[in-house]
Amino acid sequence: MEDKKDRAERLKYLNQEKEKQEERKIFYISQINKLKDLIKSNQKEIKYNWGWIAFHEKSIENHKKRIQSIVKFNEKQDQEKKLDFHIKEIKNHHEGYIKFHKKEIDFMKKEIQLFKHGVKKCDEQIVFLGNKINKVN
Repeated sequence: MEDKKDRAERLKYLNQEKEKQEERKIFYISQINKLKDLIKSNQKEIKYNWGWIAFHEKSIENHKKRIQSIVKFNEKQDQEKKLDFHIKEIKNHHEGYIKFHKKEIDFMKKEIQLFKHGVKKCDEQIVFLGNKINKVN
């Protein structure tokens, strides 16, 4: 009778541990999927900022051309202010955001690798515990 009780307790323990590993694996996979979605979102932000940079660069070209053709000092000064605005927007705003989002993506890729390693370890533990459960049965 004592042997059956020990066996039942051992099976209960092994099944609980296996369930914990399966839950952990589901958690890791869920995190991987969330991180992949975040990477896509960051990539869209990078693309969005590149679009703004292209806009500002085109504006810079146009303002430079207009500066060369303008004779009136006030109009030239106005174009120089607009030119300066576009240059500053690229340097102080869009390039910074692109750099930020690239760092985020790099970090998330590292996190994904850690979670993938966790999934692999969970799979190993699940197989190990499954074998132990089969031996106890």
